[in-house]
Amino acid sequence: CSNVLGKDVFNPTGKPENVPGGFIIRGEGKVKPIDGKDYGDLLIDALDKKMAKTSLVGKIQAYYILDPTPASGEEIMNEEDEQPLILVTNADISPTTNALVKPGVSFLGLASICIFALGSFSFNEEMMNQLSQTPEGFDGLYDLSLPLALAILSTQLVHEAGHLIFALKEGINVGLPTLVPGIQFGLSGSITPIKSSPKNIKALFDFSIAGPLFGMLASVIFLYNGLEITAFMGLEAREQLPSIPVETLRISALGGGAIEYLLGDGILNSPNPAADLIKLHPYAIAGFGGLVTNALSLLPIGNTDGGRIAVAFFGRSFARVAQGFFILSLAFAGLFGADQTNVLLCYAIFTQFWQKEPEVPCRNEVDELDAVRGFIAIATSVVVFLILTPMN
Repeated sequence: CSNVLGKDVFNPTGKPENVPGGFIIRGEGKVKPIDGKDYGDLLIDALDKKMAKTSLVGKIQAYYILDPTPASGEEIMNEEDEQPLILVTNADISPTTNALVKPGVSFLGLASICIFALGSFSFNEEMMNQLSQTPEGFDGLYDLSLPLALAILSTQLVHEAGHLIFALKEGINVGLPTLVPGIQFGLSGSITPIKSSPKNIKALFDFSIAGPLFGMLASVIFLYNGLEITAFMGLEAREQLPSIPVETLRISALGGGAIEYLLGDGILNSPNPAADLIKLHPYAIAGFGGLVTNALSLLPIGNTDGGRIAVAFFGRSFARVAQGFFILSLAFAGLFGADQTNVLLCYAIFTQFWQKEPEVPCRNEVDELDAVRGFIAIATSVVVFLILTPMN
């Protein structure tokens, strides 16, 4: 390591200390700053160039991070906590999973979409009675359900396209996404594993927020088009649309507000929202579900998109605090009646089973986000709040 660090790159002030997954080296960066470039990126580039000339290349990898060890009271008082240091690990630290697990879960996700689509049409009693009197019977239900299933899948594929575009732009190696089944909308979301370390937290932020923003945009397009088609449909055609409980549509102030704006003020007011149904075009149902699912993915929990954004925005220490707060909030909402459909509670449970592994570190986690990305994060948080706040 002394051949790699050197006094012109990073001057160690002590011996390497073992930590889970590798070891840390405390010291001081000696790379000359360059205007317009993050210092951590310059340091990592200098380390990589030095390492390329040694036998260590391809065997280990260095990261510039804030001190992950608990700080003493004296260090906190002197503002010496979370000092930058070098973390050294094996070259490959990507998480591994049984080869059959992810395809199996994705298969269940596709099955869940189909079940949700079929179930939405089965709620329409008039149409079910009509189908029962046709020679084909209920076989026609599959053809009717196909547009809804494909629209649901499309919103998630657009979400993944957003991730892929920025993964290619930032040189991040990602694995195949895993579709996660859901109860309320067919999908709870998807898991896109990061297999190589992003260059810095800006790259992590861009990759993480691109998926949900792309997915939300697609969902808004589906929702608006579906509501517009529903509004101008004849009565006979509308009777053949899939049905969804009013209570489900009331979980989102933004989504439900759009429905009332385009279909009529008060259409979601019901004395019994759990039992009363509303008929909507498949695009509208898929768009509404996609809006909620993408908003959930932005909550700062685990290694979801929102969890990754929280790490980039707040740093790892405060991101863990935010995660605990949101898990408790979602559980509280589900257990004490603030979440009538249990969408939030189900998502909290999902993240604790599927999205709790620690994220791979960025090569440079010291330099902060710029003001533009900070504004995007805050604006997106406001939109998520409006989507996930129930209607009064």
